[in-house]
Amino acid sequence: MAGFYQTAYNLLPGFLKRRVNPLDHAIETFVRSAAEGLNKGVVVDAGAGEARFAGHFRAQQYVAVDSCVGESGWDYSRIDVRADLAGMPFRSDVADVVLNTQVLEHVPEPGLVLAEIYRVLKPGGRVFLTAPQGWHEHQQPHDFFRFTAFSLDRLFKGSGFRKVEIKPLGGYFHYLGHRLTYVPKVLFQSRPVPVRILLLPLEIACLAGFCFLAPLACFYLDRLDRKKEFTLCYSCLARKQAP
Repeated sequence: MAGFYQTAYNLLPGFLKRRVNPLDHAIETFVRSAAEGLNKGVVVDAGAGEARFAGHFRAQQYVAVDSCVGESGWDYSRIDVRADLAGMPFRSDVADVVLNTQVLEHVPEPGLVLAEIYRVLKPGGRVFLTAPQGWHEHQQPHDFFRFTAFSLDRLFKGSGFRKVEIKPLGGYFHYLGHRLTYVPKVLFQSRPVPVRILLLPLEIACLAGFCFLAPLACFYLDRLDRKKEFTLCYSCLARKQAP
């Protein structure tokens, strides 16, 4: 019944989705900004998964690249190139933009992947990357790292980038709101189906409280967190310097 939670979420109107799951909206907005001022050109989505961002780059040549080993239930039919991100089959200096969203934690050598992104980018080309600081284990066994802003800065600069803008996507309360959504999953998902049916009213009550009301309150409380040392995720924007 894992789809039960996703179905309930999908029933919400857009403005509520943005409040109960602000990280998803923040990543979508960050990626969409990559298309601004980019009339044509090549966009490489490195670790594209189901190519969810393809619609933002209809005016560009969008190339979806993935190793296709993350989620067994995903539809990889929209992947253009199946490849290891540490060795993409492209010539150097070919991409105007490279996307790498929620992927870096899943590669054994993140520094090699960033160096490969640097190689593929044209001089002046940009990489739009997001990476988690706080997250549960997922896509096992392909889950290796979590990142601080300092480790991301070190990885980027060690790969050739000189100037990197790293920003937290939300603070402590966005983090807390997201963590609370796992309360009903931890309590109910592993139970036998007959027990779960018996406990369904309690599960629905937990779903309403921990997956809707609590994240909604946390969305508004997050503006009180000025330091944002607790964050689910960072956005990173870097540009390849001209020689």
